[in-house]
Amino acid sequence: MTPPSASPSDGLSSEPQATMVERGPVGAQVPNLLRVSPMDTMTATDVETSITDPVVRSDSFVRFTLLNKGILHSHSKITLEVVPPDGGNRYFPLTTGVHSLISRAALKVGTKTLQEIDGYNYLSAYKQMFVSNEHQLEREQVLSGKVIAHEFRYSDADTPTGGPDNDTRAFTYGLSNGKEYNTSYQLGGADPNLDVNEFVNIVNKPQFQIALSDLFPMLKQTQLPLYMMQEQVSIELTFEPNQEARANAKDGIGLGTYVVNTDEVKFIADYIYYPQEMMATYANQNPEITINHFDYRHSKVSISATSTSGTTQIRNLGGAGRIVTKVITGLQADQSVGGTITNQYHSISPEAHYQFGEAPGAGDDNGSLTANIKYNDRFLYPIDVTNQARHFHNTAQSEGMVPFVTREEFSAEGVALTSDDFMGRQQNTGDGGDEVGVLGRFNWLSFRLNRNERINSRGLEYYWKYAGLDNGGGLYTQRTWIELAKISVLQAGFMTTQLL
Repeated sequence: MTPPSASPSDGLSSEPQATMVERGPVGAQVPNLLRVSPMDTMTATDVETSITDPVVRSDSFVRFTLLNKGILHSHSKITLEVVPPDGGNRYFPLTTGVHSLISRAALKVGTKTLQEIDGYNYLSAYKQMFVSNEHQLEREQVLSGKVIAHEFRYSDADTPTGGPDNDTRAFTYGLSNGKEYNTSYQLGGADPNLDVNEFVNIVNKPQFQIALSDLFPMLKQTQLPLYMMQEQVSIELTFEPNQEARANAKDGIGLGTYVVNTDEVKFIADYIYYPQEMMATYANQNPEITINHFDYRHSKVSISATSTSGTTQIRNLGGAGRIVTKVITGLQADQSVGGTITNQYHSISPEAHYQFGEAPGAGDDNGSLTANIKYNDRFLYPIDVTNQARHFHNTAQSEGMVPFVTREEFSAEGVALTSDDFMGRQQNTGDGGDEVGVLGRFNWLSFRLNRNERINSRGLEYYWKYAGLDNGGGLYTQRTWIELAKISVLQAGFMTTQLL
């Protein structure tokens, strides 16, 4: 067996860490058998799949216990389904899919928590920005119900029968899910409308899946050697307490309460087996396995646009005495529950105040968001960042890849997003707290702390100022996650874990 080359360093790297999106380098101390990567070998591999029910289940919480056998595959799945509240057309938010059901996810070994993410459904809306449009359209839409893909809107008809340029020139683009837009408007009917596929419509009781590596990003790098563990391994999922925020309804249909169908909550576990001699040899040769990974701490605060717009605000994010590698933050409009394309799972940008072709004038511009991070008595950026293009660049640098969202969706700048409807809701709205579309609803910011320093006793401070935040939108919630370096050690069958 030829092992793959080891990582150049066992510790933290100064390079961007692809921690939430794709696999990063694995430390040399992790055995080849546990790496989530191809392995050159002539050895036969067996995979056993078992479907287990939760040991505790309710509409608010489920717990699974894993069998201590084999190696747990990181793409094992958890299936979820909700009971349709009525016969109306309903769907999971496009930014999260079925992930909107989960408020908190925890992976535990014995009484120790290896990784726990609070506000998971909101954080998954951030993570999905880094999934390609093609992957979302062709795979994730079917697996989890989320899809933020785009297509050009070819429609230049000025007569009921069309003209020489009909359907050959695209001035706008819009959401895409593989279905055709309703074009009966050309014959005097309704405006163009795109609806969800039938296999996504909640009225048809679709059952979706979530991979373990999506719930727990540490599993993107390392698989768990359950056969080497003497303690019980469990997965705990806490569901979104606001039942109306779990899914969306088509425009014109009232908000519904979405109850989890606990009979269909299953854990589809794939256990990997190598020959007995090989697995025993690995266990003997690696009595101590050290795994470097990350944990996430969630905090939130309620704000008012009236009192905060145009003034610099400072939030202490914690992290004192710890190694923090990343900060992720976003702002949600509280009144978006069930009545928008994105539901609550978005990050709203400052509001735009101009129309296409409008002459420049006072107030005819975009609002702005100024942001910076201060830690260890120094600012991350020497000059506070206001330019939205720079915010986009910093977010891309933090994750090591570019978000697959458009300029209008990220910062509400531009006028190319179509006014056509999705499930009866106009797509080119959303930068106002009481609006329903996808305009400016992906304004997530991420900051990579690049000095590899332990945070002093003052903690992290987030400086931010919205100028032009919609004042008619009521209250907002600002959510922030800090990414903490963590180390877990498996020794003699027992796991210990601690933050660095």
